[in-house]
Amino acid sequence: MSARAWLLLGTLLLAGSGCADEHDKPVAARRVFSSFKDVYPVLLRDCGFPACHGAPERFFRVYGPGRTRLTNDDGTLPEPFDIATADEQELTFQLALSMINEHAVGDSLLLRKPLAIEAGGSGHLGVDSYGRDVYRTTQDAGYVLLARWVYSPPPMMPGATAGAGGAGGAPAP
Repeated sequence: MSARAWLLLGTLLLAGSGCADEHDKPVAARRVFSSFKDVYPVLLRDCGFPACHGAPERFFRVYGPGRTRLTNDDGTLPEPFDIATADEQELTFQLALSMINEHAVGDSLLLRKPLAIEAGGSGHLGVDSYGRDVYRTTQDAGYVLLARWVYSPPPMMPGATAGAGGAGGAPAP
């Protein structure tokens, strides 16, 4: 992993760490990376353009093939369309988690920012040349996939009972 990626990942991990045991961590901190595999291509396709969430001035960035790439450990860049590196997927995963409000999942920026205001979204500069936001309704296929991941319950913790420490929000659309 590049030094820049380690620094950003370390900052995110320190911000999310604490003395609480695993069961007491916020929902977002307990999401599993394996379920992110379906969301990652949607974020690349819908959000990762170099002028949007590939730009270095953005807090939420999406790294991967055909988009902004992270440098390898040796300081080189992967070829533009090489398969996503583990570092790119992990850093995008951590940044996506940071956009989830574990106390009010439905208010998460990861869901509200790309959604049209008329559909319950918030202001977003990512409109196309026709003034449309990334997702016009909560029924758009990309939005549905993203919402399912955001609302997904965390994995069961050893010793936990069903229903304990729920997803912290309304059921997925």
